[in-house]
This record gives sequence, structure tokens and C-alpha cells, in this order.
Amino acid sequence: MAEEQQVNQVQSQPQAEQIEAEEVEGEEDEESAHLPFPNARVVKIIKSNLKSPHQLKRDVKEGANVLLGEILSDISQTMDKQEFFTLSSEHFNQAARKYREIALNQKRIKRIQKVLEKQRAELDEIIAEIELETPPESVQQ
Repeated sequence: MAEEQQVNQVQSQPQAEQIEAEEVEGEEDEESAHLPFPNARVVKIIKSNLKSPHQLKRDVKEGANVLLGEILSDISQTMDKQEFFTLSSEHFNQAARKYREIALNQKRIKRIQKVLEKQRAELDEIIAEIELETPPESVQQ
């Protein structure tokens, strides 16, 4: 009799874990219902671009999902301004252009920063040379 109770307890534990897992999946499905894309796909894309393994919190997953939805919404609204009934990949590329040029613009900004840093260093050298050439008497007067 005691053996039967132990067997029943052991069998009921996996069932309880399965019920809890189903409840968690149900909650995630309800939460992801308001998201524009399947959360699993967004997480897969994020993790495929990470060099080292990381655990993503739910707010990161949902935030990325919402951001992607907003970007697609903006692209769609831009394409909606076209006068053509049929929209092609050309229209999509034109609408998505500002998002694709972000990396290019970041490279341009870094290049400009380097040029400005180099010019500042040259100006500092010129100022130092002028200060060395100027006699100390004329500086005090």
C-alpha cells in the first residue's frame, strides 16, 4: 500500500510539472498576443547576433519586439504615401532607407570625430609653438 502511494506521488510530480509548464506557456501566449511578432523568432534573431551567450529578460524581448513593430509601422506609413496601388520592393527599400543608413551615418560621424580630434591636436601644437616663441616679457605686459 505504501509502495502504491509512492508510485502515485512519483507519477503525479511529472503531471504537476507538465500542468505548470502549460500554464506558463498559456501566460506567455497571452502576453505575446499583443506583440507584433512571435517572441521566439525575435529572441532567436537577437541570440544569433550575440557573440557570447546571454540570458535575455522578458522586458528586453518585448521591447525589441515592440521596436520592430514600430519600425515596420513607420515603413508601412511611408509606403502608404505612395500614389501607386501596387507597392514593390523599390517602394519598400525607399521607405526603409533611413533605417538602413543608420550604420553608414554612424561611420561618417566617427570619421568626422577623428578628423576633428586630429585638427585639435594640430591646433594645440601650434599654440604650444607660439607660446614658446613668444618672449616672457611681452606676455607679462
